[in-house]
Amino acid sequence: MSQFPKTFQYKQFNWGPYVMSMKMPDYIIKKLKTEGKKAKESYNHKLAGHIEGQFLYPMNVQRWFYTQIGSVLNAYRKNHCEYHAIQDHAVELSADDLWVNYMKAGDFNPIHVHGGDYSFVLFLDMPKQIEKEQERFKGTSSVPGSLMFEYTQKARPAWATTGHSIKPKTGDFYMFPALLRHWVCPFKSKVTRISVSGNLRITNKDKLPYDYF
Repeated sequence: MSQFPKTFQYKQFNWGPYVMSMKMPDYIIKKLKTEGKKAKESYNHKLAGHIEGQFLYPMNVQRWFYTQIGSVLNAYRKNHCEYHAIQDHAVELSADDLWVNYMKAGDFNPIHVHGGDYSFVLFLDMPKQIEKEQERFKGTSSVPGSLMFEYTQKARPAWATTGHSIKPKTGDFYMFPALLRHWVCPFKSKVTRISVSGNLRITNKDKLPYDYF
């Protein structure tokens, strides 16, 4: 008979990037959809996407949005520190940009990273036709229109989780480290998939420990 204690203490590594997801309120979705239709400044020259319709929101809309989601940014910071078991130093965040993506049939976003320190994507409209296309898909890769986060190389056999394939829905919001590689699969449905992305930068790095990030 084993004499090993019935109860014992253990620890585990906090390994890999921290990604937070939530549902964004409807008033945010409606406002950004309305303002996105008015946005005229192309942002294609700054982005990796093979998408014709990528537009920078004007500064007044950017300021409004970042003011609205202050509590979300604070929650990400707090959870990030807990996940990585690091001290929760006060950081100063500055928004770099905010843009809207109108993804149509055949468009895609190759694997890429963002500038700044933290990034996010918010889905304003995920048409039902794409969900039906995902259900019909028979391949082994991520389904059409999905968002794929990739962290390090594949593990075979699957002894480690190295990526997450996400089938986003309208209102879904994901925040993640800017250097986390991600990509978006193309789809064939004759609809428009609308998303919003932005980047934030820590501006007081010189006052924080080197290993904080």
